[in-house]
Amino acid sequence: MRKLNSKEKILAASILVLLILLMLKIFVLGPIYDKTSIYSGEIKQGKVAIRKYMALEHNRTEILKAQKQIEGYSSLKGADEEKSAMVIGRIEAEARKSNLQILDMNSGGLTKVKGGVTLYRINLSADGQIKNLLDFISGLEGANILLQVEKLTVSVKDESMGLLKIDLVILGIAFA
Repeated sequence: MRKLNSKEKILAASILVLLILLMLKIFVLGPIYDKTSIYSGEIKQGKVAIRKYMALEHNRTEILKAQKQIEGYSSLKGADEEKSAMVIGRIEAEARKSNLQILDMNSGGLTKVKGGVTLYRINLSADGQIKNLLDFISGLEGANILLQVEKLTVSVKDESMGLLKIDLVILGIAFA
């Protein structure tokens, strides 16, 4: 083997130092950087989750209030016949309260919808004045059972008294 002069020794030492630095970067610093970037991403996700929970905690009273209001709509319990009878009873009570004269009321059947929702269709024929109708519809909106007027037909029965003939299809909505 031949003896290296000083410039060759410096070149060999430089190459050796660069190889050591490259190996250090690949086998030591690279995995450390990868792990820290993974942990940094997890920390960012954790911070986002904490912010969401803080926002929920901040709005807790409003959320609980809305939950209590929604729980009232799940008051239909029992068999389908019992639920239908409850819907008819509630509609009848609202009609009495608003002085609407019921001529005919019958069940139009039930329909099961996706997500465990059941629709109870009630056909109602009644007589009354416009104020009675508006009071009735307002009472349906404030009922503790979720009710929706699907179809409304109004015709004049007696023009001198302001009497209207009202035909409604009302949906009672129950959640399973």
